[in-house]
Amino acid sequence: MNKYTNIGDVITTLRKEKGLTQEGLGEKTGLSRTTIVKIENSQRALSLDEAIKIAKVFDLGVDTMYSYIKDQEDNDYKESFVIAFRANGMNSENLNEIKRIELLVDALFTQSEIRGE
Repeated sequence: MNKYTNIGDVITTLRKEKGLTQEGLGEKTGLSRTTIVKIENSQRALSLDEAIKIAKVFDLGVDTMYSYIKDQEDNDYKESFVIAFRANGMNSENLNEIKRIELLVDALFTQSEIRGE
């Protein structure tokens, strides 16, 4: 599978490869078609619960689903805590793994914000 710029593009590609419509994916995950559209168009953040449900439809783990996102350029790490690891001499493979973990942590915080916790 190719690399994509965001999780919405990944989900769109996986959905189409599986022959699902947005409505079909919504039915399999318990999410509305509108929610799927907004996630795919990067108009809405994907919560961890939603990521788990969507990944299950594609028989993937959430980490695998996020691994299809393009590795970020050096400049993209400026706003990230990954820069601290880079300063300690970590290689790019480890930095990319740390970035994926950071994305999952962000998803957890987003989920808490959505729920008002």
